[in-house]
Amino acid sequence: MLRDLIVEGDLAPGRRLSERELGGRLGISRTPLREALRLLASERLVELLPRRGARVALLDSATVEDVFPVLMTLERLAVDLACRLMTEREVEKLRGITKKMRAARGRREKRRFFALSQDLHEAILAAAANETLRSAYRQLSGQVRRAQFMSLRSDAEWDGALREHEMIVSALQKRSAAAAVKAVSQHLDAKKRTALRQLAAKSLRPGARAPKPGLGPTST
Repeated sequence: MLRDLIVEGDLAPGRRLSERELGGRLGISRTPLREALRLLASERLVELLPRRGARVALLDSATVEDVFPVLMTLERLAVDLACRLMTEREVEKLRGITKKMRAARGRREKRRFFALSQDLHEAILAAAANETLRSAYRQLSGQVRRAQFMSLRSDAEWDGALREHEMIVSALQKRSAAAAVKAVSQHLDAKKRTALRQLAAKSLRPGARAPKPGLGPTST
């Protein structure tokens, strides 16, 4: 839940995280909350500040440039393995997810569309049947998910994301590893360009300033 709040922008980059307020909001005690913060810190979604609690990690162009090439390599490997290993039942599952994505697009349900997109990538990772790959992907995907959520602001970007996912699934259905690798590369490259463009526009916006503290200093 906390990861989703960060990825979807409900907890903005730079926002201080109060254990007391977050615990009340999520209905959990401090012990599991602190474990969650440590996990999200390993995913680079949260920064743990010595003697000052925690805050949502900043998302900037340097982070996008740093993480995207590594994640792209992992996703290329995932679709390559999936092409050779996935069953017809798993292919049908992917087709079903893209149909649900198209329906969510028609209803303009952005959060639903985004959740289904993540389900699709997770299903491909499962089909690749490599736990090391899956673990490495999860360690890096949080930052990219934030950038991807940013990239669904216009109808053109939304339609492009749907088309890119359908191309990935079509290539997997045809068992064409080369086409699947190309499709996933184009998808992530498009997300990267859009995220960088939006981050640049945000930094140049008149009156732009650092995020407000929000939830206040973290209790220790």
